[in-house]
Amino acid sequence: MRHTLPAAVAATGLAVLVLVGCSSSPSESDKRYADAVAAADPDDFGGIPTDKLAGTLGSEGRDLCDQLKAGSAASALSYARKGFSDRESAALLSAAVAVYCPDQKGKLSHA
Repeated sequence: MRHTLPAAVAATGLAVLVLVGCSSSPSESDKRYADAVAAADPDDFGGIPTDKLAGTLGSEGRDLCDQLKAGSAASALSYARKGFSDRESAALLSAAVAVYCPDQKGKLSHA
């Protein structure tokens, strides 16, 4: 019983930290990214409030920029397609470039 109580307390503390971390509001750049995604694909993302979409997308835009910087637009789109449709992936990538990595814009014409 002595070993179970600390584990339960630790698990509860971890759950509280996770919930607190999730409740933080998105950064301004994350909000701009969410708005750009919604504008690029209003059918799929347009009806979602900015803060909720930004929170749901999390680091997706920055991750796409990392993929783009390390390779090509095709590789970044392949990365996005693991969780999104072709149209959604294109919207996510174009919004990521607009907000997080405008220096990679030239690679989009080669997609």
